[in-house]
Amino acid sequence: MSALAVFIPFPLTALFAILFYRFNRRRKWFTVGEMIFWDIIVLIVLQLIWLIWF
Repeated sequence: MSALAVFIPFPLTALFAILFYRFNRRRKWFTVGEMIFWDIIVLIVLQLIWLIWF
C-alpha cells in the first residue's frame, strides 16, 4: 500500500491542471507556458507536503 502512496500527488496535480485549464480557457489570463510553470510548482509543493507526511 505504501508503494502506491507515492503516486497520490500526481492525480491531484492532474486535477489541478484540468481545473486551471478550464478556468483559464474562459479568462485567458495565462499563456500555455505560464500554465505549465504553475502546474509544475503545484506538483513540487504537493510532493514536498506528501514527503513530510510519509
